[in-house]
Amino acid sequence: MSTDALKTSVEPVDLNTVALTVTVPPEAVEQAINQAYAKLAKSVKIPGFRKGKIPRPVLDTHVGRDYVLGEAQEELFNTVYPQAVRAEKLSAIAHPEVDEIADLVQGEPFVFTAKVPVKPELTVSSIEGISVKVPPAEASERELDAQIEHLRERFASLEPVEDRGVADSDYVLISFTGTVDGATYEGNSVDKYLYEMSKGLMPSEFDAGLLGLKAGETTRIEFEVPDTSSNPDFVGKTAAFDVEVHEIKAKVLPLIDDEFAESAGGFESMEAMRSDIKMRLDEAKAAGRERVLERNVRTEIAKRLEGEAPQAMVDSKRDSMLKEFVEGLEQRGMTLEQYAEATGFEMERIAGDISKQAEVLVREELALEALFRAAGLEITEDDVEQEYLRFAEVGEVAVEELKERWADTMAAEVIAETLTRRKAVEWLTDPANVEIVESDPSDGSDGAEDDESDETQ
Repeated sequence: MSTDALKTSVEPVDLNTVALTVTVPPEAVEQAINQAYAKLAKSVKIPGFRKGKIPRPVLDTHVGRDYVLGEAQEELFNTVYPQAVRAEKLSAIAHPEVDEIADLVQGEPFVFTAKVPVKPELTVSSIEGISVKVPPAEASERELDAQIEHLRERFASLEPVEDRGVADSDYVLISFTGTVDGATYEGNSVDKYLYEMSKGLMPSEFDAGLLGLKAGETTRIEFEVPDTSSNPDFVGKTAAFDVEVHEIKAKVLPLIDDEFAESAGGFESMEAMRSDIKMRLDEAKAAGRERVLERNVRTEIAKRLEGEAPQAMVDSKRDSMLKEFVEGLEQRGMTLEQYAEATGFEMERIAGDISKQAEVLVREELALEALFRAAGLEITEDDVEQEYLRFAEVGEVAVEELKERWADTMAAEVIAETLTRRKAVEWLTDPANVEIVESDPSDGSDGAEDDESDETQ
């Protein structure tokens, strides 16, 4: 139904609620009643009548005239309410509370009044003097050296050691037989296993018992099984291992030279290798820098928001985030209950964490919209058209067809909200408006805000 046929009016109820009164013309009421009869005629089974050919008097007798009018009223409300919201340019944030709704009477207007929770137009204390930290745009020499050391570790070789005993950085080829409180257990005997020292693969007492041993020597190592054991039945009991050392191997890192550059990456020289690694690190840091910058400006502007986020907005955001989280788990073949069991988190904690995140996001969104207004930013017709084009390309559909599909939806409002926040973020990430300070890499900071850990991400 055309919104031109509706009569609407709005009265404020409180800061976050308005009373929306809608009057639907008699001809629209007539159409809704006709559609209700047609729908029921196709779905109701009455002996002696074909579906879709049941006369109205028979339907009135079978299901009741009041039932038909009730169906028509519900369908009419569901159709005209969103139209009225769009006509009045209301930013509804939750389902309405309908206090006054007239019975549907053929030949008369249909009138209802709904209390609509709406988004408040809050303000920010200031848009001046905003300063945020970001990571450096380029990789440091320390980061470059660390990457090269990582490559050296990958291309390290294990060389036999014959002139000394086991050291804490060695690999040791051992055989052993173990008992717990004098009893054997499944898998207690291992033959010629290459064991890496100082990696926490066994309790520290095991490593200590191997130190100094030479190839061909044996020893007995005893210790109390710690509570970190993977077998809770062994905790607190005495473990004993009879160990024989067959061979000691030391990890030897390659020299940092042109030969290493060739073998590790096919580069002509070490200089070429360093240059390539730095380029890749810089690209990664640039992408990460943009993410941190946006994260930090959103956090900073939210600190300046004056007023509280409506609980209805927070609840709606929480519900949508929880739904997305559960769907993400299901794609990995896991239920929310299984996730809670696997992580050891209580369901209440998971819900609580998501609720906190929802409140943070809602405050950020309200703050961005407040900045949009305060900075005098605008959305042009071309901005909107480009957004439709983007969606059309993703959906592989003609833009006019997409607009037609979305004509009776809230798509225009969603696009406007998206563009509003995007333009606010663009303003906040422009050095002309905000002081962007590179963090000192020597302090170990990456410039990101210190947020509480989020176990649900």
